[in-house]
Amino acid sequence: MPRNKRQITFGHIMFNVLYTLAFPAIAMFAFLYTALVWVFSIPSRIIVFFASKIK
Repeated sequence: MPRNKRQITFGHIMFNVLYTLAFPAIAMFAFLYTALVWVFSIPSRIIVFFASKIK
């Protein structure tokens, strides 16, 4: 039974290009989100550090 090949359209090509380009954007977003969480957690880390020294 012969296999039917999918027709390659402009939309199919654009989807593949955008899908491939999305990975670096997702990785950059994840990195920035992690960095922001780390930066904003510094004050609480400092408070915990000094609170543990008081005991």
